[in-house]
Amino acid sequence: MPRLTEEIRSMIGLETEVQRCCDVVERGAVRRYAQAVMDRDPIYMDPEFAAATRYRTPVAPPLFPSAMLRLPFGAEDLLHERCTDPDFDGVVGSSSFGLPPLPLVNSPIVNGGTEVEFVRYVNHGEEIFLIARYKDITERETKAGWALFVQYECDFVDRDHQLVLRYRRIQIRR
Repeated sequence: MPRLTEEIRSMIGLETEVQRCCDVVERGAVRRYAQAVMDRDPIYMDPEFAAATRYRTPVAPPLFPSAMLRLPFGAEDLLHERCTDPDFDGVVGSSSFGLPPLPLVNSPIVNGGTEVEFVRYVNHGEEIFLIARYKDITERETKAGWALFVQYECDFVDRDHQLVLRYRRIQIRR
């Protein structure tokens, strides 16, 4: 039974307004991220080391902007708020990049892959912004039945709207 309705098809190309990531690129968050990904490159934390490079100041690891999608302090946790709703599919905040939810009920999510286009490192203290869009939505019949392949594209940009990282992800909705 096809699930790619006209209502869902009309969401292809839908784009968010420019969204400011919760915090600036902050030294402590960079340290925790670098530790989590086990990357001990001194360019991330050592100002003297960084001063001798073309970057001049410490930078964050390449994928750091994609981890900047956090709830602001004190914001409601939608996952917690909706956990008793039997129709809630778990899509909130960073999993939808601020895009409106697809009109699907009881549709589990499977990660279908991620592709990242790295443009440049971000500096400590820099503000990063996000623009997300539904790049494409297709339907395929699989061994397990119907599935929607939802392609998200997210541009992480600096204050001048210059691209620093493009993040593409596919969610498979069954």
